[in-house]
Amino acid sequence: MERQRTLANVLKDYPKEVILKDGTGITLRSLADGDQDALYGMFHRFPKDELWFLNHDVNDRALIDQWIGNLNSRRVVSIVALLEGRVIANAVLMMKGYGAKKHIGKIRIAVAPDMREKRLGTWMLLDLINLGVAIGLRILVMRLIEDRDIDVIQGVKKLDFVEQAILKDYVLDMEENPHNLVILTKRLHTRWDDF
Repeated sequence: MERQRTLANVLKDYPKEVILKDGTGITLRSLADGDQDALYGMFHRFPKDELWFLNHDVNDRALIDQWIGNLNSRRVVSIVALLEGRVIANAVLMMKGYGAKKHIGKIRIAVAPDMREKRLGTWMLLDLINLGVAIGLRILVMRLIEDRDIDVIQGVKKLDFVEQAILKDYVLDMEENPHNLVILTKRLHTRWDDF
């Protein structure tokens, strides 16, 4: 219950405006009912081979409808980035409400191809890191494909994510070629002093 109250307080900071490195202003806010078309549209701008590596078939409109229809911020916080009314990125923090892994948050970020290399993914990751600290998580985990996510891996390492493991030939692409899965973690400081 305490995490839920803290999370509700943190989510009051949304929507918020951020400026990308090219000067574009975008809005970050929580994913909400009514975002189905915009989220579906964003994923349709991704190449098929990238969609393959997501955990779910986002080409399935029913899945998007179910995802948004079952939003539960105690387990999943989903943030979207908006530009001129369209969703251009989605960042998700997944948590357990109980048990041995309740202190861990898993992060996934998807940025529309035309909005990459503008620091949008970094902004969204920083938001999720701050959210994780505010609600008392101790560890954040990201899973990336070693040869496909080279820039992302380098970027998250600059934010103190540490490579914990490489699972050799763990995932298969659409042609069934194997790829290594890299697991990175970031330990969060749970106590801060004000100054």
